[in-house]
Amino acid sequence: MRTKPGPSRLPEIPAHFDIQGHRGARGLRPENTLPSFDHAIALGVTTLELDTVITRDGVVVVCHNPVLSPRLCLSPQGNPLPRRPRLFIKNLTLAEVQAFDCGSLNPHPSQFPQQKRVPGACIPTLQEVIELAERRNSSIRYNIESKVNPLRPRDTPGPRVHAEKIVALIEQNDLVERASVQSFDWRVLRAVKQLNPQIQTGALIRYTRGRPGTLKAALGRPSPFLAGLNFSRFRGNVAALLQAAGFIDRYSPNYETLLPHSRNFLQPVQEIQQAGFPVIPWTVNDVATMEMLLSLGVDGIITDFPDVLLSLIQRAV
Repeated sequence: MRTKPGPSRLPEIPAHFDIQGHRGARGLRPENTLPSFDHAIALGVTTLELDTVITRDGVVVVCHNPVLSPRLCLSPQGNPLPRRPRLFIKNLTLAEVQAFDCGSLNPHPSQFPQQKRVPGACIPTLQEVIELAERRNSSIRYNIESKVNPLRPRDTPGPRVHAEKIVALIEQNDLVERASVQSFDWRVLRAVKQLNPQIQTGALIRYTRGRPGTLKAALGRPSPFLAGLNFSRFRGNVAALLQAAGFIDRYSPNYETLLPHSRNFLQPVQEIQQAGFPVIPWTVNDVATMEMLLSLGVDGIITDFPDVLLSLIQRAV
């Protein structure tokens, strides 16, 4: 929820602070579409955060779900999509995927009341996003999420395939210094480092006390998300877990895990940073939480409302 910045004093914001537009500017334009990324760049983000899956003909496209969502897209004829059978992107060619209208619907009108619809906007390829962004801002950075879920291995190609295709696009576009790969499935991150150790990787986690997440599995077994690591052996020390992995460059948790007053708090920001990992939480949309995280010294913020975060930072400069 957006609120206007209050009168509270903010710490000095470092020049390297990373303003990441979540799925472009999801609160203002249809998510993961070219208009969304174009608007985020126009606002002044430093990084485009986006999601990727792979089509039947092997093309990396920018979409949050492994299926075409009835909440986000209409059929090529402009009709609502059926909920069953589900339309898996891995079973569709690029031409088939791009025939759907994914710009006419706002699935969260109460959450994103200012989202401007863009009828006819389709699911872009990662290459199309890169080409647009490079024309608009040749210093823009990319945070590319691989949407692989180890609990649903049949929904997408495997982690190695995702890593190979994303790394190839990063290299072909000479973006090794400006692109990073993140995933909840850390097998993707390990594969990226094996393919090109220079590409930065971001460890995503989702943790809510008492609910399923990506850190823990039942009976203390290793979580399938952690590439064989067992978080329970680290006694709550996320920084030590990241160091043990050996293939992670930065840490991106759900923001509640960084707030000392939250029941989902895991570890102070400074401890993770001192272990060598920049901290960039997701997805932060209200001013009060932005201010708290800025005061804690995070290295960046992923947000649906980059306009709000930019305004807050400009006020602190």
